[in-house]
Amino acid sequence: MKARTYIILLFTTALFAACSTPKNFNYLQDLTNGQEIITAVDGTIRLQPKDQISILVKSKDPMMSSLFNKGITTSMKAGQTEGNVYTTGYTLAPDGTIDFPVLGKISLKGLSRYEAEQTIQSRLREDQLKDANVTVEYMNLNYTVTGEVGKPGVYPIQKDAVTLFEALGQAGDINVYGKRDSVMVVRDLGGSRKAYILSLNSAKDLLTSEAYYIQQNDVIYVKANNTKARQSLAAGNETRSMSFWLSLASVLTTIAVLVIK
Repeated sequence: MKARTYIILLFTTALFAACSTPKNFNYLQDLTNGQEIITAVDGTIRLQPKDQISILVKSKDPMMSSLFNKGITTSMKAGQTEGNVYTTGYTLAPDGTIDFPVLGKISLKGLSRYEAEQTIQSRLREDQLKDANVTVEYMNLNYTVTGEVGKPGVYPIQKDAVTLFEALGQAGDINVYGKRDSVMVVRDLGGSRKAYILSLNSAKDLLTSEAYYIQQNDVIYVKANNTKARQSLAAGNETRSMSFWLSLASVLTTIAVLVIK
């Protein structure tokens, strides 16, 4: 009688376990209400060689401004500036410099967008244009999302502090076949690459990682879980399904024999 009760209890426990929600499915499971976590970095984009940017110079003298606005066309109406159309930009050379009109080479490597604006603006105000105001925008900065997401692809970076969640959201989020506990971010460090393995289930693991904020040229790869891996095998699901039902039939037969005895 005790053996029969034990087997029935074991079978019931296994059945409930099979139907339960996987522990690694939901995001940020260790966060509590009001909890604060300090991120490792602030997410500022730092310019690197081969990055392309646009530079817009404004002043009270449109003729002087036009000397520095490479690839920008300005339409005028009744003496008023209607708008600017960017057609080309500046690509940072391997040494991190750009060749700026009149001023010559300016080093921007490692600078934030704001720092680049201040650097160019200071040079202009010292030498050529006392009331210069400079705006720098990103042009070709992007990241790649691949693997088990809704919309794999290459996505532009248009602002600083783009989080991993934002990047995955742009790509349609992780689908039901993706592993949320081991998302890989491969980062280009200029001559080498660094891999980060992140668990989206853990706020402590994710929010304190250098890879929480996306940088230009990052590759985000979402691995396939065991269900998707089995589907890649010929008749994988059918084989597992048959094994499950054979095992279930065996257990039920055992229980029936014990009950009859």
